[in-house]
Amino acid sequence: MTRTRKKKWRRLLLFSGIACLIAVGGYVAYVYVSLQETAKSMYVPIRTQKSLSSSALAASSGQQTQFSPSQQEPVPEKAQEPLTVLVLGIDERENDKGRSDVILVLTVNPEKESALLLSIPRDTRAQLAGTKTMDKINHAYAFGGLQQAVDTVEQFIATPVDYVVAANMEGFAGMIDALGGVEVDNQFTFTYADYDFPLGPIHLDGQQALAYARMRYEDPRGDLGRNERQQLLLKALMQKKAALASPAALNEVLETLAKYVKTNMTFADMKRLVQNYSTAVSSVETIRMEGKGQLINGIYYYIVSPEERQKLSEQLSAFRQLTNGPQSTAETSE
Repeated sequence: MTRTRKKKWRRLLLFSGIACLIAVGGYVAYVYVSLQETAKSMYVPIRTQKSLSSSALAASSGQQTQFSPSQQEPVPEKAQEPLTVLVLGIDERENDKGRSDVILVLTVNPEKESALLLSIPRDTRAQLAGTKTMDKINHAYAFGGLQQAVDTVEQFIATPVDYVVAANMEGFAGMIDALGGVEVDNQFTFTYADYDFPLGPIHLDGQQALAYARMRYEDPRGDLGRNERQQLLLKALMQKKAALASPAALNEVLETLAKYVKTNMTFADMKRLVQNYSTAVSSVETIRMEGKGQLINGIYYYIVSPEERQKLSEQLSAFRQLTNGPQSTAETSE
């Protein structure tokens, strides 16, 4: 090969490399802007115990106390502080707001590199926050929207929630399809909504996963069995991060999120969570809320004793504790 031809090939390779970098950079910029817009469309200003505590501290020091997204306790710059996220699956009904038929509390402790996942059965009898009414806990969303649902869960488990993510159940199915489906280890054979679910490892698309999460009466453990299947699906979703590397999958996920998901996370919160917490969990332990079914005035409720609630609250609190204790303000500011 002549020297002139070698120079041409080098230039071609150089220009091709530059073109690829520009294309990648353009895609990264597109993804960044798309994520920003999606985050804006999903955001709702929800008060949590943590944000209210921050406002109270600001008021005591003479600072502004009106709630705004920027006043929420931010995600730490380093993945050290534990986080609790409330995940709600909303089953919308015609002519009403729907009900939060999936209620999951996920607590992440980066220091322990693990997480606790608690399911709250939708028929659990609880006092609706801000009222004297005792009702099924999933009715809090129907009566008072996302804010009352968060307040009621925080009150019931006596544990502060950092963030809430509420997803329409159809959006849940759409997200699973966008990620290529999920794999779960099914514990027993059953048929529901014209779908067969054999024993052992199975692959589920969105609609199959929705049926898998909803089935109740064919399960000998009733709500407890359904809760465990919902936990399996959430764990499976958490393991699908690699699928987002596909531009087509990412676009479909973003469209689904924008349409079906609401959260009090800002875009800045999401960035810090991804940067600092995405590799902070190596194992997820599920815990069960023990109780018993009971008919009250002809209505079925799941009754959880005060002692069980206290035990769960203490377990969650202990899990959130850091081995070395919280950092001092001086250490954090350095």
